[in-house]
Amino acid sequence: MWNTIGHTTVIERFESAIVNHNISHAYIFYGPRHVGKMTFALDVARGLNCVNDSEVACGECSQCSRIQKQLHADVHVISTQNSENKTSIGISDVRDILHVSHMKPYEGSYRITIIDDAELMTMEASNALLKTLEEPAEQNVFLLITSNEETLIPTIKSRCQAIYFSILDSKSIAGYLSENFEASNEKLELLTALCSGQLGWAVEAIQNGDLLEQRDTAIGLFWDVMHGELYKCFEISEHLASEYYKNSAYVLKTLNYWSDLYRDLLIMKKADISLIHNIDKKEQLSELLDSCQDKQLTDNIGFVLESIEQLQHNVIPRLCLDNLIMKINNKRN
Repeated sequence: MWNTIGHTTVIERFESAIVNHNISHAYIFYGPRHVGKMTFALDVARGLNCVNDSEVACGECSQCSRIQKQLHADVHVISTQNSENKTSIGISDVRDILHVSHMKPYEGSYRITIIDDAELMTMEASNALLKTLEEPAEQNVFLLITSNEETLIPTIKSRCQAIYFSILDSKSIAGYLSENFEASNEKLELLTALCSGQLGWAVEAIQNGDLLEQRDTAIGLFWDVMHGELYKCFEISEHLASEYYKNSAYVLKTLNYWSDLYRDLLIMKKADISLIHNIDKKEQLSELLDSCQDKQLTDNIGFVLESIEQLQHNVIPRLCLDNLIMKINNKRN
């Protein structure tokens, strides 16, 4: 039994490969965040080690159970969360795992190494992994998970099979949420719209109310930028620049919310209003429509996305965010 929601074609492909013993030594699972790549990687680990002959990844045998509980000696997950510096995956984070990858599995049929956020591997770590991939050992499988496949070094990509994971359809997300969580229909409808096909985000939002509070804060700043005087807007950029050094994820999420709001405004002007994500803010967004031109909205989406990319490439936060405020304000006027 696979825990993965959706991705039927990918599941069928791996079921066939597992049954026919036709598994490659390395894969790259790439696509948007929160669409099930890690869940699928753990499903593959269960499928390869499952001892039930009648079903792939049965979920009930000792092997499946130990993997599900993260107790299996042959299934290793490397990520920034358990790395030394919490921001990248360095040589010290992969050295021990790569060393044992040349040995036979200890308790299962396969040793599985899952590298989450693989794009955050340092060059040293990437080169160490590359040496292992060039001389793959039997019964060892590497699963690299990334939302930014282009940043992986070409030599690693050339030695892995790449599998794309797309966003999920709204019907699948709504069905999963209603079957597994107790919440009002209104909240489930909102989360289904807000998650933009990324089920993992919706699940996290149900389990962690802080996510929706962060969204409300981001939207509040958006209204201030859209209505406030320039000096007030610079106060917002100063606040975000200061926060970036403490919690960069918060600032990046705030900008992503802004981009999504501009998207919704553009859709409300040009397309079907039922396609917007922020369905609970429909009334407030409608009040902005008359003051927004199509090109202004398109440009502002580009400005925000460009700022996100600059921040991720270590541009000085205050400079980047002040520049964003100037561009948005110029378009508004």
